[in-house]
Amino acid sequence: MSPATPAQVKRHRPGTAAYDKGRATAAAILDVARDVVLEHGLRGLTMRKIAAQIGMSPGNLSYYYATKRDLLEDLFTLVITGYLEEFERLRQMQVDSPVAQLRAVLEFVYDDLGQRETTYFFPELWAAALRDDWAEEQMEMLYRQYRSVLIEIVTTLRPELDEQAVTDIALTISASIEGHTVFIGHKRPHRDRAPHIKALIIEQLISLAVDGPRVRSDGSRR
Repeated sequence: MSPATPAQVKRHRPGTAAYDKGRATAAAILDVARDVVLEHGLRGLTMRKIAAQIGMSPGNLSYYYATKRDLLEDLFTLVITGYLEEFERLRQMQVDSPVAQLRAVLEFVYDDLGQRETTYFFPELWAAALRDDWAEEQMEMLYRQYRSVLIEIVTTLRPELDEQAVTDIALTISASIEGHTVFIGHKRPHRDRAPHIKALIIEQLISLAVDGPRVRSDGSRR
């Protein structure tokens, strides 16, 4: 999770005379919000806490983000945009080989699980999604965009599969990797085994994408 830049910020109150400066301020607000989430969790994220840490009044903060949800929408968009940009960069390095593209994306995602920001941020979102419909929608938005990259690669690898079969493979790949976070993430119990587990899981997932069985939507094999 890299720092926000003005160009990445959507901002909910554009159109001031100092528009560029406003976007830069909004980017700084998102950076503070991200740090608060990492330290205190999503439930500990409050507009007053953000205002205090960035050194502005709650009223001034509300000019940029009227509500906590407005702010979180930009924060979540910022997070997924960073990943999508990196996925595209990795794919362009392997433009002639879909298998190499898939490997590069999966290895990046797996290695990213060990980052402190990733280990703390995403489980916070998962927990919130269990209790809040809006948080669930935001989580699905993030992962849908991530899975769209996998779907595109798998479609190229397995043109004989229908759309649902490809979507199921992408979901399986995503779930299989993300589930490792609580075990091999930053300072997690099995972090020292991460390189070895990575080698196991990446090969299995690539095998699934390349030549795994064709399965109907009802779970039966063709």
